[in-house]
Amino acid sequence: MISEIAIFEASDANVDLANPDSPYKANFEKHLKTVLASDGAQAAYYAQVIEKPHIIILFVNWDTLDSHINATKTPQFAAFESSFRTTLIKDSTPTTPTNVFHVPFKANMLDALQPQTLKSDSIGVTELVFASFHPSPRSQSAKDKIVDSFNHVEPFILRHGGLTGYRNGWALESLETPLFETKEGGGEVEGKGDRFDVYVNLTGWDKMETHVKFMETEDFRDNLHWYTDVEGGKGWEIVHGRFFEVGGR
Repeated sequence: MISEIAIFEASDANVDLANPDSPYKANFEKHLKTVLASDGAQAAYYAQVIEKPHIIILFVNWDTLDSHINATKTPQFAAFESSFRTTLIKDSTPTTPTNVFHVPFKANMLDALQPQTLKSDSIGVTELVFASFHPSPRSQSAKDKIVDSFNHVEPFILRHGGLTGYRNGWALESLETPLFETKEGGGEVEGKGDRFDVYVNLTGWDKMETHVKFMETEDFRDNLHWYTDVEGGKGWEIVHGRFFEVGGR
């Protein structure tokens, strides 16, 4: 499985995706159901960025990268993409570049994304960390060294109560950062306009309060350096979202 990730600004600045009566939400899910009818499409997950609610993060899971590429070559996908851009993305046209990339996560990310059920007690939250490294592209051995450093932290995260999922992986593409164009949405990244290798980490929590309490622990403080002191690191963007699911096959 591979995950296609898109980050964009909603055409409706006041959109509320938690509102089941939202016209934007209805149109958004109608478009997603269209693309999920493609061969190889599995499911889609989407959220508003809590720190910047007019920004939407979309995940679409595919069997393989080839299945996604093949789907984009069909007339149906071309019609979907044109309509999606012009009705759901702010100031977009069929030729406007979008922030789309792919990550082969190490395992199914369903639990880490905590898809909501639109019930009042659905308070799970996902922390999304985008770590940028330069120069790009880096060798596989250099990437493995970075992952080895990050892996020192996993045991401390996984043993804390309230954790619902933990997934990570490298974006296949070199990306221009920052991804969110906002300090409120996370950390700053050096070298705006440059291209970076980006490591994506998803951590699901049962609620935001649990996540905040974890950041106050000695485990967090004593092991943060495994993230921050990695050679070649140029910055972090950290955002949070409550995800909704649109099922495919």
